[in-house]
Amino acid sequence: MSTNWNARTILKNICDTPLRQSVLEAFWTSGNDALRMQTLAQLATSLRFRPETLRKAPTQRKAELLGSRMTAHEFEEALEMALMTYHTTEASELLAAFLDEWGIPHQQGTIESEDYPVPSGADVVNAVEKLRDRFPRRNVVLYLATAGLLMGEALPKWREATWPLVETMAAELETSAKSAAT
Repeated sequence: MSTNWNARTILKNICDTPLRQSVLEAFWTSGNDALRMQTLAQLATSLRFRPETLRKAPTQRKAELLGSRMTAHEFEEALEMALMTYHTTEASELLAAFLDEWGIPHQQGTIESEDYPVPSGADVVNAVEKLRDRFPRRNVVLYLATAGLLMGEALPKWREATWPLVETMAAELETSAKSAAT
C-alpha cells in the first residue's frame, strides 16, 4: 500500500466534484451538531468571515467552503465525519449491501455488535464483484477507502482488506478520467 488514505486524500483522489460536494453537504445537513459548530468557527477564523455570516450560508455554500480548506489539517475530523455521515445517510443502501455480503449484522448500515468478522481481502474482492452492477464504481471505491479509514483505526485488518483494492480501483478511475478527457 503506497497511499495514506486519510479523509483529505480520499476526497481529493477518489471523488469527482459532484460526489465530493454530496459528501460535504451530508456533513452540514446530518453531521454531529457539536462538530458542525466547531467546524463553522474554524472556517470563520480560517476564511476571516464572521461566524454569523457562515451560519446563515446555504448548505451548498458551506460545503464549498469546507472543500476549499480540505488540505488544512485542522479540518480532518470534519472531513472524516462527512465521509461517515454520507455513507450512513446518502449511501446507506451501498453500505448495507456490503455489510450483508460480509455477514456483518447491522440495522440499516449501523453495525449492531462489537463482535463481528472483519472481511478478508478476498471477501472484499468477492463483494465488489457481486455488487459491481448495482452501484457506481467510484462510490464503491469511496466506500472501501472510507471503511478502511474509519474502521481501520481500531481494527487495522480493515485497512489490510480494503486498501489494496482501493489502490487498484482508484488508479483505474484515474486512468478512465484521463481517457475521457482526451
